[in-house]
Amino acid sequence: MPLAMITGGGSLMARATAKCLIADGWKIAFSDISKANAEDAAAEFGGAPSTFADVLDVTDRDAAIKYADGLVAEHGSIDALVTLAGGQRNLGVPQRPFVESQPDEWSKLIDANLIGVINCCYAVLPHMVKAKSGTVVNIASGRGLRGAKNNTLYSLAKAGIIRFSQSVAIEVAPHGVRVNSLAPGSAESRWMPDITVEQGTAMSPLGVRTSAEDVGNAIQFLISQRAKHITGSCLDVSGGVSLH
Repeated sequence: MPLAMITGGGSLMARATAKCLIADGWKIAFSDISKANAEDAAAEFGGAPSTFADVLDVTDRDAAIKYADGLVAEHGSIDALVTLAGGQRNLGVPQRPFVESQPDEWSKLIDANLIGVINCCYAVLPHMVKAKSGTVVNIASGRGLRGAKNNTLYSLAKAGIIRFSQSVAIEVAPHGVRVNSLAPGSAESRWMPDITVEQGTAMSPLGVRTSAEDVGNAIQFLISQRAKHITGSCLDVSGGVSLH
C-alpha cells in the first residue's frame, strides 16, 4: 500500500483527504503539532495498520527531516506529501491592516505557512527523487492568488507556496516526481467550522464556502494517475473567490 504523509493531520481537510485516499488503498501518516489531534484523526479511520499518528512542528526543519526519514525506514517510501499545516486564526494572529501588524505576527504566519512547506518538501523530496516516484500537493489559498485586505502576510506566504511549488516541480520532474499546489477558499476547519450562508455568498460567486470535502477530492485527483501529466500547477478550489 502506498503511504501519504499529511501535515496538519488533525484538521477537517486532512480527515477529508484521508477518507478519499484510504478509499483508493492508501496508508496515511497523520502529523500535527498536537499529537492528540493527530491520534484522534488516525483513530477515526481505524488506526494501524492503515493510519499512523505522530507530533510534528513543521517549522522545525530538523524535526521534519527526522520524521520523514523515520517513515521511509519503517514503511519503505513516502509516496505522497500533503502539506495542510498552517493557517492564521489558529495561530492567534488577528486580521488587520499591515501597518497595524507586529513583526512577531509576520514570523508566525510565514513560518507556519511557508517555511513549514519548504521544510517538509526539503525532508521528503530527496526520498522521492531517489525512488523516482512521488507526488506533492502543497496547500496555498485563494488569497495567495490575488491578495486580500487585512491578510497581507498570510497572502504573501500562500503566494510564496505557489511559486515555490512551481520552481521545485521543474527541478524534480526529470526524476518522475510531481509537485502541485492547491488554493482553497475560506475552508472549514477545527477553529472556524461554521459560516453563515450570507458570509459564504460574500466569499464565493457560487454562494457557498469551500468545504473540507472539496479540498479532499481535489487533493485525491492531483495525487492520482488521472493527474499524471499535471505538475507545477495551482488548482483553484476557492469557488471563484480569486475572481474578484
